Amino acid sequence: MAPSILVLEDEPMLNQLYTKALQRGGYEVTQAYTMAQAREILQDRTFDFMLVDLRLPDGIATTLLRELRDQLQAQGTRVVVLTAEARYRDELQEMGYDNFFEKPISLKMLLQFLARLGQEH
Repeated sequence: MAPSILVLEDEPMLNQLYTKALQRGGYEVTQAYTMAQAREILQDRTFDFMLVDLRLPDGIATTLLRELRDQLQAQGTRVVVLTAEARYRDELQEMGYDNFFEKPISLKMLLQFLARLGQEH
């Protein structure tokens, strides 16, 4: 069974780019563009991974990650944050989210990182 990943990215071109690369890499991808969409999806499904952009139309995703931290940890969902804003790194690490990359990120590097992260579990 293919590993599943929720891509939370509001920029349509980036969301599509990540989705296509991940699908080619063997992942089953679900897309979300807002925190509200992600919340709704996460009510019914669990994921192996979650790829998260921080700045979204309905707020900063640190709010969502704080709210869902226990649920995501209990489900074994590995969260990878992609953002152009390094200032959130300390807050994310305090919440236990250590997988943090500044945009832009090479898709090859992202796929390699996810593969390594998946092997750790």
